[in-house]
Amino acid sequence: MPSQKTHDYIGSYKVLNKIGEGGMALIYKALQPSLKRTVVLKKLKDPNREIIYRFKKEALLSASFHQENLVAVYDFIYTNRSYYLVMEYVDGEDLRTVIDYMAPMPAHLAGLIVLGIVRGLEYTHARNIIHRDIKPGNILLSYSGDVKLIDFGVAKDDVSTRLTLTGMIVGTPAYMAPEQANGEPLTAASDLFSVGVLLYELLTGVKPFYGENNTEILSKIIQNKYIKPERINPDIPRAFRKIIHKALHKETTNRYTNATEMISDLEKVIPWQVRSTKKQVIGRFLKDLDKTKSSSQTDPVKMQFFKAIPAWGWRSAQYALTALIIGLFLAQAWLFKEHQLGYVQLHTNQSQAFIRIDNRGIQPLSKGVTVLGPFVKGMHRLRAGSFQKAGIFISDLLIWPGRTIKKTIPDPLTSDSLRLNLTTEPEDAEIFINGVLLGRTPLSDVSMQSGPCVIKIRKAGYHSREETIRLVNGQNYQLLFNLKTVNE
Repeated sequence: MPSQKTHDYIGSYKVLNKIGEGGMALIYKALQPSLKRTVVLKKLKDPNREIIYRFKKEALLSASFHQENLVAVYDFIYTNRSYYLVMEYVDGEDLRTVIDYMAPMPAHLAGLIVLGIVRGLEYTHARNIIHRDIKPGNILLSYSGDVKLIDFGVAKDDVSTRLTLTGMIVGTPAYMAPEQANGEPLTAASDLFSVGVLLYELLTGVKPFYGENNTEILSKIIQNKYIKPERINPDIPRAFRKIIHKALHKETTNRYTNATEMISDLEKVIPWQVRSTKKQVIGRFLKDLDKTKSSSQTDPVKMQFFKAIPAWGWRSAQYALTALIIGLFLAQAWLFKEHQLGYVQLHTNQSQAFIRIDNRGIQPLSKGVTVLGPFVKGMHRLRAGSFQKAGIFISDLLIWPGRTIKKTIPDPLTSDSLRLNLTTEPEDAEIFINGVLLGRTPLSDVSMQSGPCVIKIRKAGYHSREETIRLVNGQNYQLLFNLKTVNE
């Protein structure tokens, strides 16, 4: 919802603006003048004894956490007859927003996000704390690439076993484990089932368990009825499908029993080059978030297509109709492929390279030969970079129907002698060239190709700048950008 400007103080905290509202709390962005840091104030609204108990419990549990994937709680205050949590401010988006606008996402990226969540759970599970409400709204991603788990208000520990809301099953139905839906005791495996639901949704754009109401959703969870993820997204790697299948197993004994086990499987399928640059990868992806385009999660046609098969009396007719539709679809797809689609074969000696074609997401590129596609015929823009070097290679690709064009990415990442040196006043500003984040100023000896170049400069507290220049071979460019504060 839109931010609302205010100049109030809550205790010693200066409220900057309201940034959110949930069923239980109002969320404010505030400044802590004594330490000159930005914080979040979570104000409890309409309190009763049960809600206050849950709020205090979240404060006590979270204040004891010291782990990078858990949001820190700084203070718990009572003032003007209201309760507040003072928490770490995360500059980014919640995972619900990311899924709604960017799912399905590349497997390595989904794996990095889930890996951060599970590492946070490994820490809390070791302290006998079960979260019980793992869902996208309780996961925050920052523009600097952090993954943060929040909201331990319904968590269960070995000291307090009381339900947060008397007589009710706590949690969010679509992400509950079967034992949670049945009101049975929960274990670490219950949280990991919910993580499996998240991984499924990140890779397909839809939830594995859905229905017209909560009763239908819980029934499917208890019966463990869900569409295999590869039917929705055939590009999901087999190793990720196996992780989802194990995490979503109905029986806890056949599921991941502890977070460490799941972390081990995730680390096996995510290349170490990607894991070692996890913050850069997640940060770059999040900065491409476009809230003007909705993902498949909200596409009613797709949701309708993947609904469960109806009663047996209709199955024969449905199978015949489905076979006809698939046959027509395959025939059309073959014709389209022959007359409209082509592929790209990339060659590189870079061991930690990444590429981006057009406005698609950034993906890692393996050393050697990689075939990508299909792409619609016509001109496409290729950008290649390195996780270790500042150079960037940009090239136009002309795709021909039914053909595979070959492109070699040079090492170093340049095809001519053109160099850029970029500085800003003040320094430490983010530099994007043609949509790719190169790093922070000052940047020197950046390799480029000739032609148009769009340079975007961004720094917190200053107006962003965007300049388009045409680069010429054989020249070195010394570029200085003066930034203006937002108050100027």
